[in-house]
Amino acid sequence: METMKINGVSYPVIGQVERENGETVPMLDIPMMSDEKWNRMCEEGARKHFREHFGREPENTEEALKWQRARIESLMEGGAEA
Repeated sequence: METMKINGVSYPVIGQVERENGETVPMLDIPMMSDEKWNRMCEEGARKHFREHFGREPENTEEALKWQRARIESLMEGGAEA
C-alpha cells in the first residue's frame, strides 16, 4: 500500500482526488477526533488550568471555561498572564 509521510508520520493513501485545475492530490487515511471528544478534552483542560491557577475546584465547568476564555482573550491582546 502506498503511503505519504507528513511530519515524520506515514499515512496510507486511500485514493486520489482531482482538483478543479485538473491536478490530482492524494487522499490520506488520517485518524480524526470526534467533536464530543474534543469538547470533553477542552472542558477537562479548563478545569485543570483553573485548579492550577486558583488552587481550588471551579464551582462548575462553565466557570472554568469562562475564566479560560477570558484569559486567552487577554493574552491574545497582549495582556499579562491572568
